[in-house]
Amino acid sequence: MDLVISDEQEALAATVRDWLAGRTDLAAAHAERAGAPPWSAGDLRAAAELGLVGLLRAGEGGTHTDLALVVEELGYAASPLPLGQAGSVCRALDDAGIGGAAADRAAAGSALVVPVLPEPGEEPFRASEDEDGGIVLDGRAAVVVGALGAEAFLAVAGGPGGAPVFALVPADLPGVARTARTSLDITRDFAAVAFEGARVPAGSWTAVEPDAAERLRDASVLHHAADAVGAAGRLLAMTLQYVGERRQFDRVIGGFQAVKHHCADMAVDVERARVTVRAAARALDGGEPGARRLRIAEAAAIAGEACSRVAGTALQLHGGMGFTWEHDLHLYLRRVKTGELLGGTPRHHYARLMELVG
Repeated sequence: MDLVISDEQEALAATVRDWLAGRTDLAAAHAERAGAPPWSAGDLRAAAELGLVGLLRAGEGGTHTDLALVVEELGYAASPLPLGQAGSVCRALDDAGIGGAAADRAAAGSALVVPVLPEPGEEPFRASEDEDGGIVLDGRAAVVVGALGAEAFLAVAGGPGGAPVFALVPADLPGVARTARTSLDITRDFAAVAFEGARVPAGSWTAVEPDAAERLRDASVLHHAADAVGAAGRLLAMTLQYVGERRQFDRVIGGFQAVKHHCADMAVDVERARVTVRAAARALDGGEPGARRLRIAEAAAIAGEACSRVAGTALQLHGGMGFTWEHDLHLYLRRVKTGELLGGTPRHHYARLMELVG
């Protein structure tokens, strides 16, 4: 499998990195937000104008590999924008044939729609059909990225007869509740989303093939891993700069053999994680379910562990400076450690990997 990205993809990543550098204020992560999302409507519209939200729609011609590169840059910048989630929803709505107007508004940056997927081990959402052709949703997802500022949710539920359904659920619909969650990661917003007898009318939901629901879950897992790769890459860059400047015994500490070895291990872990994530993105684009499941589990397990090691080593090599509130290192460490738990832990995905190859 060719894991080298094209010149166009290199240009996309560079454009997004430059754009995020002028749009991401890490100081804002320290500010008290009083339950408000950390991103602005203007930033979401600007991202949509660049084509980042609707990247996967048929008219745009983007791929999951392209979107994974965008999400990696979000992690590198510690951006609060949930573009991976929003981009996946636009594609899923188009494929399912529901929420055409909502998908158009989301792609234009006029509204944010994010997927609501229970974490592994949580009870799935339940959908029962009512007499008017709509469905009634019940259930709860403990952690949803980007939920605080979302105008609507794309919920995946077990429908009548056991077939999965996609339901477009307005955030202000009666029976929908979201509760801001305090997490280790202070660069993004998280909320619990609960449906208690939420009635979704006909036309806003549809039964889908099991593979469609699985693809949306796999895309979500991929974005968590890609974000972690970006954050780990930033930690590596920060650490290399620090050890090249910090002096002890009249020498820069980057000249010490032990420090060199740690930095080399960090670089290997970042590249290992990046390669597995790109392989998973290519498999998601490929359409072969067996290969996709294998690569997604592999990426989530390997990237989750590797990026976590990078974060821990970066903290150690920064010494006392790395423990301070004023230094940005802890923002990335928090993001990596939180991302390691989203969509299933590395242990969960290693177990899935063993089932797939066993």
